[in-house]
Amino acid sequence: MRIEAAFVVVLLAGATITGCAAKQTRTVQGVEIAEDKAGLWQQATLPADSAMKLALTRVPGGRIVKGELEEEDGRLIYSFDIKVDGKDGIDEVHVDARTGAIVSVGHESE
Repeated sequence: MRIEAAFVVVLLAGATITGCAAKQTRTVQGVEIAEDKAGLWQQATLPADSAMKLALTRVPGGRIVKGELEEEDGRLIYSFDIKVDGKDGIDEVHVDARTGAIVSVGHESE
């Protein structure tokens, strides 16, 4: 019985360690930004609030409604959905999470 109990403890410890590698969501200036896969926050060198400011310069009058930190085409980016009141759809701005360069700007209709 002692061996079985020790085995259960080892299994539980393994589950706890594995659980630590879960994807994280952070709230920055009232906006939830989710990482697409675990560990991306540690790779980003540009703070999320700085990326948000950069994205908003590309969509005047907009407000960020959603954000994501993801890898796209081998590049780590912040992806922001920006809504402009009175305008249909969402503008999406991608900001390089290491350099701050604007990667792309697009519009998605509803």
